Amino acid sequence: MKFDIDAALTRDEALGALTSRWSPRLCEEAVPAARACGRVLARDCHARYDLPRHRVSSFDGIAVRSTDFADGMPDTAGWKLGRDYVRADTGDDFPDEFDAVVAIEDVELREDGSVAVDPGVEVRPGLAVKPAGATMADGELLYRGGTLLTPEAIALLAAGGWAEVPVLRRLRVGYVPTGTELVSVGVEPTRGQNVQTNSLALGAYCAQWGADLVAYDIVADDRDALAAALDRALAECDLVLVNGGSSRGSEDFNSELLAERASFFAHGVRAVPGRPIGLAIVGGKPAVNVPGPMIAALLAADWLVHGLVCHGYGQPLPRRVAVPAVLDAPLGARPGFEQLARLVLAEHDGVLHAAPVPAGATLAQNVGAVNGFVAVPAGERWETGSMVDVEVLGTVAPML
Repeated sequence: MKFDIDAALTRDEALGALTSRWSPRLCEEAVPAARACGRVLARDCHARYDLPRHRVSSFDGIAVRSTDFADGMPDTAGWKLGRDYVRADTGDDFPDEFDAVVAIEDVELREDGSVAVDPGVEVRPGLAVKPAGATMADGELLYRGGTLLTPEAIALLAAGGWAEVPVLRRLRVGYVPTGTELVSVGVEPTRGQNVQTNSLALGAYCAQWGADLVAYDIVADDRDALAAALDRALAECDLVLVNGGSSRGSEDFNSELLAERASFFAHGVRAVPGRPIGLAIVGGKPAVNVPGPMIAALLAADWLVHGLVCHGYGQPLPRRVAVPAVLDAPLGARPGFEQLARLVLAEHDGVLHAAPVPAGATLAQNVGAVNGFVAVPAGERWETGSMVDVEVLGTVAPML
């Protein structure tokens, strides 16, 4: 399918074109709190009881009767454990007859069971006593539906009585790898062959984003076989990725197949690498023809597929931390296209430097060394020594 720059969309327009036409309705399912991290809460969750259930001590100490201190510091030389005071450590309940807690740092516990209390302590009713419901009140709103659950969130929900948490069903992302030249992982390629590995990276990304990748078998460059695989994925999944066959090769059928089925279709984005992306809505679902080369596919996953998954859960696309860095080589974008630049970030003498991946770098060097990203606006050029804000993809090491 011919690429028409005049019809191509920007990255923001491309994502918006699909999300504005897609309104998934994910049903609710209950999962154990231990497995709910990273899931999206399906509805509001309130505390199911008070915590603490009854008043408890705020810190380690002894529980006493405040009335014994009404006229000043009493003589505690004859006090006995269990009669005149009890131990009350942090979070401990204690008998109702005692209504104040003196910190253990202000008390000397003697071998005969008597105590000495620091004369500067002022004991009053309720001192260092946490009332019932102070930590969490029965019926208190813990989280609203639509919340992306963090480790802290699942612990709080469990504390509030939610051993099982109502979450949205996980999105199913269908992935159809295409190309007669592809072989499966574990098969040593021969002349003219390549190993199909994009499903591994895309599957791991989807797992990070809270979705399930459904990876279908490799489909050869046969129009009928491709059509059948595409239709199956569209029937079984919430959104579909077709990898390969997105450009203008003699066997690049995928964008054509999407266009034939789509209520909306656009071919190409104003960004490189990855400009020949095909964008479609088929049967109310997004279907994306992702370029086959690994770097282009991973870039498309980063800004487009991730954005679709977030939209499916009603979540904003998170922003990465950006840090200022000095460019060690020029970066430029041709007119009409953003340049999606993968960079190597390293600290030298307290200054962060960013270097583009060399033009002749191997795939291993490209993937293994990169820890930064920047999108150069269309038509702009940044010279060596320029200070630019770079998104951090991983850790930044000092230069040796």
